[in-house]
Amino acid sequence: MAQEEKIVIQGPAGVLEARHQPAQQQRLGLLMCHPHPLFHGTMDNKVVTTVTRTAAGLGLPTLRFNFRGVGSSDGTHDHGVGEQDDVLAALNYCYETLGWQAVILAGFSFGAGMACLASCRQPQGIAALLLLAPAVHHFDAPNQLPYEFETYVYMGDDDEVVPFDEVESWAGLVVPTPHFQVFEQGGHFFHGRLTDLKASLMDDLSPILSAHGVL
Repeated sequence: MAQEEKIVIQGPAGVLEARHQPAQQQRLGLLMCHPHPLFHGTMDNKVVTTVTRTAAGLGLPTLRFNFRGVGSSDGTHDHGVGEQDDVLAALNYCYETLGWQAVILAGFSFGAGMACLASCRQPQGIAALLLLAPAVHHFDAPNQLPYEFETYVYMGDDDEVVPFDEVESWAGLVVPTPHFQVFEQGGHFFHGRLTDLKASLMDDLSPILSAHGVL
């Protein structure tokens, strides 16, 4: 497996610090968004790296990045407005610079919200949307998701940061209905459950990879 490389992405507020792990194939890759910048969220969060390493282990190229104002990324925190544009800039980098034909877009907590909203603005080319503990109480969660791809929600029922009931309610009302994986006694950061999360991701990603000729 190739090593991750440090790169920068030109974003709307300046450059975005990022890590790209190449793979032999470029038909499908995974882009991962990190949790809330004001609560120490960065692209080095262990849930973020668990997702990218799982994807890389399946033969996918991956990209993770720091939102504006985080780490070495330019700009300042924009309360979920400009951060959506950061996701779109990263998506465009995947297509135009890395040459990916399709992207599995993923996010954790705040990052899940930004990924969700960005996918609604630009659904073309997205192969699947993975939302881990989406902070639906912190962003204007849509009533409708794009029909171009399937959405997967991963949630611990003992989440101490994002109210489980609110995510469960949203997942039950939004259309089309997302896949909803509940981790019993799982907390927000999936402490002690990262192995289970990895297994669930592998199960869900395998048919997506097959559909794109990766497996």
